[in-house]
Amino acid sequence: MLNSIVVHILSLCLVVKGYVAMLPSHHVSKNFLKTPASSRRSTRLHSLYENHPHWHDDASSAQQDDYSNEPILYNDFDLIAFDQESENQFWEYSSAEQSQIPTSLRPTKTPDSKISHYLNARISQVTKESRQLLKNWRNGHTKSYGAFTINEQYLLNKEQNKEDDPNSPPFDWVRRVDIGQYPRVACGSAYGSIFVADTSSKQVLGAARGVHYSEHSDNYANALDEQLRQYIYGEYDGGGVLDVAMFGKNIVASSGREGGVKLFKLMENGNHVELMPQGDVQALIRLMPGALPIIVTCMKFDSFGRLYLGGSDGFLRIVTFPQDFILEDGANLNSQDLQLTVVPHWSHQAPSSILSLDVSEDLEMVVTSHANGNVCLYSMKEHEDVYNMASGKREHVGVIGVWNPFTSNRSYARSVTFTSKDSVHGPKYAVVVGGGNGEVWVNDIYPEYSYERGTTGEVFVDEYVQKFEPNHVGPVISLCSRPEGLIVSVGHDGMLRMTQTWIGLKNPKKATPWPLYGLGGYKVWIGSVCIDDEGKRLISDGMDDAVIVHDFSQYDKDETSQ
Repeated sequence: MLNSIVVHILSLCLVVKGYVAMLPSHHVSKNFLKTPASSRRSTRLHSLYENHPHWHDDASSAQQDDYSNEPILYNDFDLIAFDQESENQFWEYSSAEQSQIPTSLRPTKTPDSKISHYLNARISQVTKESRQLLKNWRNGHTKSYGAFTINEQYLLNKEQNKEDDPNSPPFDWVRRVDIGQYPRVACGSAYGSIFVADTSSKQVLGAARGVHYSEHSDNYANALDEQLRQYIYGEYDGGGVLDVAMFGKNIVASSGREGGVKLFKLMENGNHVELMPQGDVQALIRLMPGALPIIVTCMKFDSFGRLYLGGSDGFLRIVTFPQDFILEDGANLNSQDLQLTVVPHWSHQAPSSILSLDVSEDLEMVVTSHANGNVCLYSMKEHEDVYNMASGKREHVGVIGVWNPFTSNRSYARSVTFTSKDSVHGPKYAVVVGGGNGEVWVNDIYPEYSYERGTTGEVFVDEYVQKFEPNHVGPVISLCSRPEGLIVSVGHDGMLRMTQTWIGLKNPKKATPWPLYGLGGYKVWIGSVCIDDEGKRLISDGMDDAVIVHDFSQYDKDETSQ
């Protein structure tokens, strides 16, 4: 009998010893084995419950309740105290000591109904602000201003009577502009220079001067033939940079009339900021004597840092950068590490120069407009095969649709953009194209047909084609869009036009594109318009040496009425 009792006691000791061994050392209390089971809580949360200010538990209940077998509940909301006295404070965090408690050890205390109330209130607030912003866009309620001038140094030298200094930069004009991570923007000039500026501080942060061909310099040879120049500029050629694109807050790509693409990075070290050249895309440089360089007419970054290029040879190209160059602010680029992909062309016709392109990451597609009037839709799906018109096979990348709205007048397709609109059945998409004759057309697209059926003819549907009225004067140089079907178009008439399109209707003839208003005062040399990622601001060139911002989120009705 005595032996059995000893064996039983030893077994219990081994069980307790094994349980303690399984616990992390910092959770084991010296008095753990001395604590009565009736007053013992879960060991991992013991000290937390005792000290937590939001855990309302008196001493009597602590003695009565046994938490040793309770499940451990983790909740990321446990350290959040709701301030019910202030509507402006959504969350209020506890003290610094409480913030040291690991997330995995936080107890549940906030009622679901209270969390739901505050989340619904926040959703309601965001929805209201979004609707007001869209209303401002549709009504033309905006705060407009000149963000900066690229002639900052010139004007300073002039003020100091140094404009005759041979090192003083000449008076220059903005010819192309693109938005990076707002408020950072990049622009290219008539003198072949590249600038990066901050629209909030209204200052130029860095400049690379004379890096592209211009008629004012002999540094480069002009490889832009007359026919392509007419397609790009029409009757008003302001000279200089062909296009510019910006990624994030510091990476810039640009193309000039000498051909190829140049890369830059804004390096910031304390108060010292400099726009540093990072070389060229080597694969675009023709090394053979007498070979014509590839003129890059248009370009655009996606949110992953891939650069899409439209070439004078009619081919779409994709440049992929090393991750350290994209992610690290101070990392320089070795141009040998670039990866260039040439997307197969639609083989039924000879390649025609690409004049404009746009990227839709929601659809994983790229659309291009061409000198022969074609609009080509490319799939960029990496994990799904589509029917490629170029090869006649199902592949990851390729042309899945072609549309030409200019067959009757044989105009070229000068500019193109995607647009979208939410509906009860999900988002609907369309492509908008502007012609060299001033016409603007929109066509709904149905990419799911190509993915599911392996066909191409139904991506663009003729029954859904609509024309904007009235036409622009001269070529439609640039297009951009905002969700809910809002289109900004600009031509040589110096007018930024806002048009409401209706996408995904069963009978589109009942709702034709509706012209809303125009923003005037621009010069005929305007070259680009773009909208920031937040959908709040419209940015353009077209005002000599200044970049113009129309901020639809800063419209003050009372201030305007005064």
